[in-house]
Amino acid sequence: MSIATNIQKRPGRTPYYVRVGVPLKLQPVLKRKEIWRSLKTTDPRQARDRAAPVIASYRQQFADLEQRREPSLADLQAAVWSHYETELNQDAQARAALPTDAATREAANKLATDIEAGRVPWSADPIVQLNATIELIVMKDAAKLDRERRAVQLAELKKHLATGETALIEWKADDVIQSERLLIAKGSPAYRDLCQRLQRVQIEVLQRAAERDAGNWSGVPSDPIVVPADLTHGKRIAAPGETLMELYDKFKAERIGDARPDTWDQNRKIVKLFAEFVGEASHVSVITRKAVRNWKQELARWPVKAADSKAFEGMSFRKVLEANETVKKPAISQKSVNKYLAALGSFARWLLQNEYIDDDVMSGMYLSIDKRKKSRFPFSKQQLQTIFNSPLFGTCLGDDAESKPGNVAVRDWRYWLPLIAIYSGARLGELCQLLTADVRQLHGVWIFHITEVGDEDEGGSAKSTKTEGSMRVVPVHSRLIELGFLDYHAGVVARGEQRLFPETERDKRGYFGEASKFFNAYLKAVGVKVDRRVNFHSFRHGVADALRSAGYLDETFGPLLGHAKSSTTGRYGVLPEGPLRDRVRMIEAIGYGLALAHRNG
Repeated sequence: MSIATNIQKRPGRTPYYVRVGVPLKLQPVLKRKEIWRSLKTTDPRQARDRAAPVIASYRQQFADLEQRREPSLADLQAAVWSHYETELNQDAQARAALPTDAATREAANKLATDIEAGRVPWSADPIVQLNATIELIVMKDAAKLDRERRAVQLAELKKHLATGETALIEWKADDVIQSERLLIAKGSPAYRDLCQRLQRVQIEVLQRAAERDAGNWSGVPSDPIVVPADLTHGKRIAAPGETLMELYDKFKAERIGDARPDTWDQNRKIVKLFAEFVGEASHVSVITRKAVRNWKQELARWPVKAADSKAFEGMSFRKVLEANETVKKPAISQKSVNKYLAALGSFARWLLQNEYIDDDVMSGMYLSIDKRKKSRFPFSKQQLQTIFNSPLFGTCLGDDAESKPGNVAVRDWRYWLPLIAIYSGARLGELCQLLTADVRQLHGVWIFHITEVGDEDEGGSAKSTKTEGSMRVVPVHSRLIELGFLDYHAGVVARGEQRLFPETERDKRGYFGEASKFFNAYLKAVGVKVDRRVNFHSFRHGVADALRSAGYLDETFGPLLGHAKSSTTGRYGVLPEGPLRDRVRMIEAIGYGLALAHRNG
């Protein structure tokens, strides 16, 4: 029986060995050109059987190592600074969790009560007394025990650092190598160098903790290697109350009226991404033009909807970028990059005005976008025909099967929102928040009053429009009336509903996310949506194109779509009869030649 060439006997040895060549790239790391491993058998058949999994295991190890990279100085500095920040944050959290004097007194009183009631054993025996009071002793001495533990650890680390020992910090070095995918062999000079750097960090952390024990939280690293990897991060640490996010909250408190609550929440999340990039504990002087430029360049790789992806859950800004090299979600658009920069920009202007920083760090930072290039497109006539001749607009199988033919006539928001959109140009959110009172007659004409006035429900959910100029009066198209919209409206009013589409609900961000998801899924199901260029907003683009086809200029129909300065007309829905007739003519000019024969049942 022949045996594979990589299964051999070594001179002077009885058992067979498997012989595996080490890839050239890995030879300096593994310090060998080939690996020999005993198969612990002298039987050639057994040797061949045992060799296969051994070879596969080594090849898997080689494949893993080949995907790793040689550590750069920036990698080492990033590991150093990350460990420093993480350990100090954990120290702060641990201090916040220490029992207070009040909590200790309460526990002592409870223990005395429990002993008196016989719920806790007590006697003259010291062991019994210790068992009964051990938790109280730990509570009373928690801070002292922490100080003593840290003092011992600091002394030992200094000894190890002086002698080149690494045992106390190898756990962290191994974690860095694995998480950062670094090509560092355990026990190698590079490994010992990483360990020593991390030991120096740990010593700095323990020194900061000792300062905090004395009530001093202003200490900064004295070891020259304990600095951020990117010098745009700055070497100074923020004083208490002046971290980037604490300053952002001060900015928000002063300018709370400038934006809606949801906008503040979203912008804060964006600024936190910048803070993670430059170092959340860094002094505000970290916000420089270079730091903003570098962040902007990284945003070009930022994945779409990263915050909503479980693949990135709990990860920092840099970790998300690294993880996405494997996940491969598409990057955000240039328009979104500018949105992120704008969120940081409003904060940076406030910092400049209040003399926290000295430069206009955002000047010239925004991307130049070709506004003629569309990211969203209207539906073609064929696509509209496909949509409005699909089961939802006739009869379908019912809930969760709206795209499949059946005998159920769905005539709620799922039916009406697209129809109103193609004959009004209103946005999805504007339509979802309509009240029944927002549909009424004015000068004998049925209108939609799109406004922020009035609350959606008894809970006081706030209505909103994109801008104040988005509040407007839009006549109800006769096609909607023919399809039975006024009957639908009357039915909702008769049920005592305040909202026109009561089933639609806002998500935690204040948007009608579920409605948006439903229509995206439905458009995919009927074969219309194949990429991001079309969605519910495409109905609005179609209205603009229909009005242009009818001979109207953009500035003429702009008020119908909410592209105008704010006015009393928009806020209160009071429009003179003449201008209202002009709007009726424009709305009635919207036509698609669609066969929409189904009435509201």
